[in-house]
Amino acid sequence: MKRILSLITVLLLLCTLILAACDNGTSDVQSTPESQEESSSAPESTEESEELSKEESKEEYTQESKEESKQESAAESSDEVVKEVTKLPTQYVEGGISLEAASFSEKPYFALVGRCSEGATVTGEANGETVTSKSYHGWYSLRLKCTGKNVDVKISQSIDGTQIGETLEYRIKPGTPSSDMWPTVTGGDFQSFFQKMLPDFQGNNVPSGGVLNNLSARVKLHLEALRKVNPNAEIVYMIVPSSMTTYPELVPSQYKQATGATKLDKTMEAIERGGGTVINLKSIFAEHKNDEMPLYYKLDSHWSDYGAYVAYNALFEHISEKFPSAAPRPESDFNWNEGYYNSGDMAYYLAMSQSKIKEYSYYRTFKDEVPASVTQFNRYDSATSLTYSDEMTWENTIVTGNSDLPNCIVMRDSYSTQMYDILAERMNRTVYRGMWGYSWDNWLITSEKPDYVIYLIAEWNIDAILYN
Repeated sequence: MKRILSLITVLLLLCTLILAACDNGTSDVQSTPESQEESSSAPESTEESEELSKEESKEEYTQESKEESKQESAAESSDEVVKEVTKLPTQYVEGGISLEAASFSEKPYFALVGRCSEGATVTGEANGETVTSKSYHGWYSLRLKCTGKNVDVKISQSIDGTQIGETLEYRIKPGTPSSDMWPTVTGGDFQSFFQKMLPDFQGNNVPSGGVLNNLSARVKLHLEALRKVNPNAEIVYMIVPSSMTTYPELVPSQYKQATGATKLDKTMEAIERGGGTVINLKSIFAEHKNDEMPLYYKLDSHWSDYGAYVAYNALFEHISEKFPSAAPRPESDFNWNEGYYNSGDMAYYLAMSQSKIKEYSYYRTFKDEVPASVTQFNRYDSATSLTYSDEMTWENTIVTGNSDLPNCIVMRDSYSTQMYDILAERMNRTVYRGMWGYSWDNWLITSEKPDYVIYLIAEWNIDAILYN
């Protein structure tokens, strides 16, 4: 009996130990208040759980990709234009900063172009040199020096002196434009210039007295021939100053502006001595250089639609003294379609993608209905581009059929694109000579009997009138 009792006692003890062990095991997996709190914030559905899993996987993938990118970057070919050596992204994120392109301008200088925050000041550092540029509608450009095959660059942005975000660090091998591309000078505040503007800007190409006297004599002869067929006719010269001339403060400091009379100044004086009429756009643009809309494109060598409008206004204020119906339309008569457009010729000559590098601009159209002849030609090669179309290069005649308006012949270069429609709309008959055709044609003058012969050319094309 005692043995049986002892056996039962042992069995009860074993059961007690087993139950205790089971209780301890159960408490390990039960939720404490803290773990219940965590559980309540967990996804309640399979769909949410999958989304969380995707985010976690994405984060892991991003980190892995960054590390792989860093490793691959070290092994990349030196032929790549932009080589990133940090884990920071190159693609623009809203409110951030990016580097979109890097290419030699006038060696040893190269241009960096990218996106940034609106209103920011962008700072670039390379080879111990620090430069800054103001944002232009969220884009910036910097001009830095490259002293070797590659250059290490730091780029940051700030607003009101406070840095925004991290500093980007790159090792760059700037792209080299082909030999048939004109060198471009990167100026301040996202403004670029053609290097061929420099001789006029620096004043080292002023014509001799003999050349200027010949121009005066030629203008006088042409005016006499014109007035034989139309006694009240005029020869009007509109020489568009280069953006360097208008914005000398944005030109790199190594290039010094002329302090005396320039080729443009001397040429305008010679024209007036010969009896020609000059619309002095140099002084007019100086008055409008800080208007809300820009006078010139930033990455194209031409004036903007607004710059052309300012000149149009001055031209037809003069013409309306004889032809009141030709008074210029007010700015409010036009739509100013603002937005980002593919960049123009200077971006191309920097060997940058014109569709990737954007420029904020204003495309002008008529609000009111105008004769179809005025708008039949496309001024630009597409609705999103700042590059003039092939149609603009042709010889064309535009007739509005309004006999209260004057007739004209226009000798021109590519700057005529931005004024092509608005000039013709204020004329009865406009004969546009083919682009870059500046020679005087007495047969055409006799045939057309124009009220105005208008020369519309860029400052760097002055030789076209000095010697034609």
